[in-house]
Amino acid sequence: MTTQKTDDKSTFNTLTSLPGVGKATAEKLIAAGYTTLAKVARASMKGLAAAGLSTTLSKGIVAAAGNKAKKAPAKAKAAGKKVVSKTSAKAKKAASEVKKSVKKVSAVTQKRNIAATKKARAIATVTKASSKKVLSKTKTSATKSVSKAKSASTKVATKTATTAKKATESGKKLLKSPSLAEIIKRARNQ
Repeated sequence: MTTQKTDDKSTFNTLTSLPGVGKATAEKLIAAGYTTLAKVARASMKGLAAAGLSTTLSKGIVAAAGNKAKKAPAKAKAAGKKVVSKTSAKAKKAASEVKKSVKKVSAVTQKRNIAATKKARAIATVTKASSKKVLSKTKTSATKSVSKAKSASTKVATKTATTAKKATESGKKLLKSPSLAEIIKRARNQ
């Protein structure tokens, strides 16, 4: 039988983890094709004897490989659960951090909204005050204009009455302005 050395450290380490299996025995098992615990656990005594192992060692190796092979899925399952648990914890922590960030952003946004509302109210107050000033000035200006118009109207009426009175007293006839109809009539006759 030819002894082969393996480059696969994992296989070599797995086989040397069995009690009574050292470097030389592991190389014999690998050369015979027994590269996993499951293959060693299913191996026959004749197959292991053909690989160069004693019956006593073969019985011990098969029993130990069987136990480890049975425990391997449980260990893998436990390791998987541990990974899932850690990942779940990290995901929960990340979700919590995201929630905190959202709350911070929400608080900042709320503060900005409050500041914007205050600013808008201040602008509205200033605009309202300006509107009141403009309205007051407009009313004052309109009142002055009405007052001036009344005064001018009164002056004109007084002057007209005075002129009419003087003309009547002097006996002169006042010239009367022709109406529009009279002007049109004269224009047609010419």
